Amino acid sequence: MAEREVVSNAKAIVLPQPSPAALAVAPDMAAAEQSLREQQAWLQNVVTCVPDRLDQAMARTPDYIKQGYGLDPESRLWIYRGMFPMRMVESMQVDFPGVAYALGPDVFHEFVMSYVEEHPSSSWTLNHLGQHFPAFIAKSNFRYKNFLHDLATLELNLAQVFDEPEVTPLTPEALQALPPQEWDRLLLRPRPTSRLLKFAYPVSHFLFQVDNQLEPPRPARNPQRVLIMRKGYQMNRVVLPEAGFFILKDLFSGKKLAQAIDRLVRKFPQIGAEDLQRWFAQWGDWGIFQA
Repeated sequence: MAEREVVSNAKAIVLPQPSPAALAVAPDMAAAEQSLREQQAWLQNVVTCVPDRLDQAMARTPDYIKQGYGLDPESRLWIYRGMFPMRMVESMQVDFPGVAYALGPDVFHEFVMSYVEEHPSSSWTLNHLGQHFPAFIAKSNFRYKNFLHDLATLELNLAQVFDEPEVTPLTPEALQALPPQEWDRLLLRPRPTSRLLKFAYPVSHFLFQVDNQLEPPRPARNPQRVLIMRKGYQMNRVVLPEAGFFILKDLFSGKKLAQAIDRLVRKFPQIGAEDLQRWFAQWGDWGIFQA
């Protein structure tokens, strides 16, 4: 029925939150808080600004940074500015390894920096840095941007599902224990850790090969329907047949079980009771529905 591909996500890179220790010794708390906010805003501007505005941004460097460790203020500041693109590219490589492989290191680095200029990080964590990446790829001039968009969409959803809250799953035993009269009006709600996606390219297979260092070529168009799920902290994805995707899409959108089955057998008359029993046993084992 399906090919199961196991994927693992590295932990996201998290930027440390500023320590409040400096505020504790300030004689004037309001003034100290204002000063700290100004310093943080200035440092963020210097570290993230584009080269054309760098001289203006760095003009106040001596006001905020002292000489030390054998370095003048500008040299100390350049350490932070030099680390910024490395951390952005690092973070995006964690969440988008397939896109990084497809583009190659140099093009990926340049593209990420263009992306960050338009969509800078606005949070203390880099977990959300790539949330606009598929849309940014869709606007690019890459000849194969449709493939890259599909691939980035898969990888973004994998990263998001990894961070979704845990919800108690509906077990196969609990589903089988329901009285027959309840099945007609039964609503099966997906867990936040379950998502359905449809692609024009076989990006799940491609990413599986990238994760296993098999150096795959860019694939031709071939529709692929994917179920992403997380069980505990184990990420999985399954390539679904068209009929399986069809009924799951109905169930995920809020249709009652009886209605979803009726629509399925009308569209796919070759699907029988044994197929349904096998699918629901698998889906229950994978824990894709809420209890």
